Amino acid sequence: GMVCNLKGVRSHDVVHKALQILINLSHRGACGCDETTGDGAGILMQIPDRFLRKVAGGLGFTLPPETEYAAGLVFLPREAAERQFCMDLFERVIRAEGQVFLGWRNVPQHNEVLGDIARGVEPDIHQIFIGRGTGLKDQAHFERKLFVIRKVMENAVRASALKEKAFFYVPSLSSRTLVYKGLMLADQIEPFLPDLADPDLQSGMALVHQRYSTNTFPTWDLAQPFRFLCHNGEINTLRGNVNWLTARQARF
Repeated sequence: GMVCNLKGVRSHDVVHKALQILINLSHRGACGCDETTGDGAGILMQIPDRFLRKVAGGLGFTLPPETEYAAGLVFLPREAAERQFCMDLFERVIRAEGQVFLGWRNVPQHNEVLGDIARGVEPDIHQIFIGRGTGLKDQAHFERKLFVIRKVMENAVRASALKEKAFFYVPSLSSRTLVYKGLMLADQIEPFLPDLADPDLQSGMALVHQRYSTNTFPTWDLAQPFRFLCHNGEINTLRGNVNWLTARQARF
């Protein structure tokens, strides 16, 4: 589902209505043997500048003007030393790429509303804030640099010896959009993430989806929506389609 203000006016009402869509379409979502664990649900919105500026101020750092900073949602290992390793590495990668590390925020969570299965594999959820470095000509250039930072981080953690490296994932890292998502049912997302009920969390558009997994196992990272879209198609069957064509090429 999608809610959009046609004049681009940001409000919390857009976010609220988008979350109501999730609840109204809850029959489309799936759950397993644990009926309180869903296949994943979430929301993609514009950077909620007013809200992020407020919470950053409470943590002791100031955000640059809008479009000159990025915010990301980051899933991290639950073990303290491994989580700190990922956070320190993230800061080093940001600086190595010529950008400005601004700070971390521990995202408030009420995981008692989650199902037992979801809670058993729940990552630690943080937000990261990055300032635009000198030498980047515009916001689009900044977005490309953020893509590089994310890829360097993903590859470094994947190649590491961390026991909980599978917990690491970056649902979003952008100066334009922000994602909140997780392995939950539609009516769990707002109670689980109280940020979403804050009146200062405002956007002019919002995409929402509750996943119904078919041929992949539900996990925190595969919860919808993704960084650019929510989809109800079988994007993940590309490899199978290519293999079927390869098997039939002798007929051509």
